[in-house]
Amino acid sequence: MRRLVGFAVLLFVLAGISSGQATNAATAPSREDVLKFLEVLHLRSQFVQYFQGVSKQAKAGAEEGFKRKVPDATPDQLAEVDKLADGLFSDMPIDEMIDAMVPIYQKHLTKEDLDGILAFYSSPLGQKLQREQPAMMQEGMEAGGEIGRRRIGAAAQKMEEFINKLAEQEQQKTSKPKE
Repeated sequence: MRRLVGFAVLLFVLAGISSGQATNAATAPSREDVLKFLEVLHLRSQFVQYFQGVSKQAKAGAEEGFKRKVPDATPDQLAEVDKLADGLFSDMPIDEMIDAMVPIYQKHLTKEDLDGILAFYSSPLGQKLQREQPAMMQEGMEAGGEIGRRRIGAAAQKMEEFINKLAEQEQQKTSKPKE
């Protein structure tokens, strides 16, 4: 989502659209204008794809974490972990999320801004971006997810070692005979 907003800002710069001024109620796009814009962006399907990717990453992370805790996990146990991970993101309130975005777009964009952006997305280059962006996002999520899992795994290991060391030090303090 941040990429989408960032991309919209980049479009303003490239198109010479001034978005630095505050949008007032007279120039703000209507709710219908914003919803049309979000529809042209295929935001609903992007949310679905995003949460599917997040779910896939959560599933992989959950399996990896479970296998660390239970090295000889059975297929049934792993299936239960998968079932839980699958359910975490299956019922995200996408309509509610889109509704929450409307006033944000109305606050930051004018009707003219929105019309310019829609013109871009109607162009051949905009259409190409629309076709390619889901695959680019999916590949980016996979790459980022792997990096994140490695980092989180290493951080968790470091934290566990630190906690074990502190616990050992505390145990040594309490096990020393009092003089």
